[in-house]
Amino acid sequence: MTLIDKLLSRTAESKPAISNKVLVRVYLDTAGHVRDVKIRKSCGDPERDAQALREIANMRFPSKSRGAKTSHNWHDLAYTFS
Repeated sequence: MTLIDKLLSRTAESKPAISNKVLVRVYLDTAGHVRDVKIRKSCGDPERDAQALREIANMRFPSKSRGAKTSHNWHDLAYTFS
């Protein structure tokens, strides 16, 4: 077996590792509604990434305000599949 054949056989056998966790950034409004979600680190499976984005988009978080002014913020979140 030639060197190129060995290298090709390794790449054909190896699959990207799939994690059970997706890291995302979530933008919340003052009422705690999700306004935007972006993937920071994929789990390795596009279908599971999309599932995480859908589920997080439907979540509701506690409202937040700073004194008399309201606060919109980006938050980092780890979504773990069960």
